[in-house]
Amino acid sequence: MSICVYGRIKRKCINEDLLEEFLVDFFSPKSDIVRKNNEKCVTYEGISNNKVSISFISEKKPPYNVYNSNIIHDEFQYIQLIIFEIEKEEATIDKYKEIINFCIYLKEKIDSDILVTSDIHDDICLLEETEAIWSKDISFNSRQ
Repeated sequence: MSICVYGRIKRKCINEDLLEEFLVDFFSPKSDIVRKNNEKCVTYEGISNNKVSISFISEKKPPYNVYNSNIIHDEFQYIQLIIFEIEKEEATIDKYKEIINFCIYLKEKIDSDILVTSDIHDDICLLEETEAIWSKDISFNSRQ
């Protein structure tokens, strides 16, 4: 069983190749990232000591691209989706922090808001132009 963290990207602004470059730059994997093209998404494996697999959906369409966010108290519409799948035994606070820090890194590279959510915590944070808005239900700081 696994737990998922989602990076919901508001605008269409990256592709599979660019995401792979960002993954390599941020995670610095010890071996090559394995990229698998599926019908609806691209999956990357070999990241974070093979403890996390990442799937990328380059375009989500209505009505499947809306998330009811507690942070903004409204619907968050997004176009692109990154799914971080963590094995349940590996779902530590440090692993969450690593994924959130990657999303912060990604936000610095692209011109789009990113809503970070998870199966366990619902909303985690909204990464906007100049700030991160954290959910009141989150009890850790990703930068510590």
